[in-house]
Amino acid sequence: MAKKQEVVDDLLDALVWMRRKAKKHEAVDDLIDALVRMRRRVKKKVKRKVKRQVKRKKVKGKAGKRQKAQH
Repeated sequence: MAKKQEVVDDLLDALVWMRRKAKKHEAVDDLIDALVRMRRRVKKKVKRKVKRQVKRKKVKGKAGKRQKAQH
C-alpha cells in the first residue's frame, strides 16, 4: 500500500522542481536542506515521545502488579 503523501512532501517536490529550473541553485538548495533538517527533527521528537509513553505504560503496569502481590 502506498504511503500517504504529506504537505511537506509536496513542498519538497516543488522545491526540487524549482531547483531544476533555476539558474543559480544555492538559494533553493538552502531551502531544501533546511526543510529536510526540520522534518528529521520533528520525526525524532515524535519517536522519542512515543518511546517515553510506551515506557511509562510498562512501568505503571509493573507497579500495579507489585502492589497486588503485597496485599
